[in-house]
Amino acid sequence: MEININQRKVKIIAEVHPQFFGSMNELERMIMMCKLGGADCVKVQLYNSKELFNDNERDFLEIKENELIQIKQICDNYKIELSASIFGKEQLNWCKKINMQTLKIASRTVVDDLALCKEIVKLNKDTIISLGMFDYEKNELPFNEKNIQYLYCVSKYPTELGMINMPNFDDSFFDGFSDHTYGISAAVYAAARGAKIIEKHFSTNKAQNVETQKGHLGSMDYDDLLKLRKMVDDITLIRSK
Repeated sequence: MEININQRKVKIIAEVHPQFFGSMNELERMIMMCKLGGADCVKVQLYNSKELFNDNERDFLEIKENELIQIKQICDNYKIELSASIFGKEQLNWCKKINMQTLKIASRTVVDDLALCKEIVKLNKDTIISLGMFDYEKNELPFNEKNIQYLYCVSKYPTELGMINMPNFDDSFFDGFSDHTYGISAAVYAAARGAKIIEKHFSTNKAQNVETQKGHLGSMDYDDLLKLRKMVDDITLIRSK
């Protein structure tokens, strides 16, 4: 198993937020399932609900500093990487304290909070940036530092397959795909076109799609993750010939 992990060329990031229902017990169960399913990294979101959404409807989904420390320990126990989308300077400081190695900048942050983006980038950590809400066709890329990896993304939850205009990752500045579509077809197609990173929400109940927890319908479950890992690794082997 360790040999197989070391041979992986495509990094699968399973985002468990907000699909964990605000439950630490559910979050630990999901982390274990992501590890067993073949994900390389688990990602959460770190924000102040009032500041980000101008309401308190998502208070129950907020992850506090002590909870982030606990989540990091859980991930360490299961030997899976922890990453986070960061939406505030306080939350960024939490990530610095636990020495988080891969940081995520959501596309809305690129548009709304360039100052925070600069704070994240200058740490020189591996930094992944989604460009779903950023008009990269009309504007220059926000950053050109070597620690940046850009993800192609359509910022609609869920995304219909017909909305995807998948780049050829071998010939573009995009390094990977942040997938909000139904199923895993788009993610598999992205890997076939050279994506080195696949990011997709993970859920244990894809039928749920309440307003404060959008993402379930466009998520993968455990069976989807198993299939995605196998197909992506097979594609990697074929492309290496």
